[in-house]
Amino acid sequence: MRYAVITPDGTLTHHDDVPDWDALVGPEGEVRVSLGREAAAAAWVNDCGLRFPDRYPRNITGSCLVAALGANIQPYAGTIVVTGWDPSATPRGELEIRDLPLPVEFLDVVHGDVVKALGGQTPRDMSPSWAEQMREIADHVRTAPAPGITVRPVTF
Repeated sequence: MRYAVITPDGTLTHHDDVPDWDALVGPEGEVRVSLGREAAAAAWVNDCGLRFPDRYPRNITGSCLVAALGANIQPYAGTIVVTGWDPSATPRGELEIRDLPLPVEFLDVVHGDVVKALGGQTPRDMSPSWAEQMREIADHVRTAPAPGITVRPVTF
């Protein structure tokens, strides 16, 4: 299975084996991050990563990268995995997770754009406002509080 991994230090690598979710995103469980309705890809993050900052540092580059690909803007912690995704597979009883569609070079280009923007440059033919937006997302990822958990009593 083709997929990509973005580590908390911002490194992007490509792989061609079966992902070991526990080893990649953590044993608490992975959750799918939508990259938009039309995307043939999905990101996978640790479901509880923000609750354990000592184990899962915030993934600033990865959070910006998935936002640039259409995900909601929010902090993600730990390793992020990007796979292919077929949202129409469920009704046919097929698995939705697919190989990362080729060309994977697109992911490399967007990653490079994000890294340049976070370094203070305006990448390729992107506008200065796009680069500034990536820096604003990075600031949000660094400083946003971890979400709280509300526990409500159950009454019968």
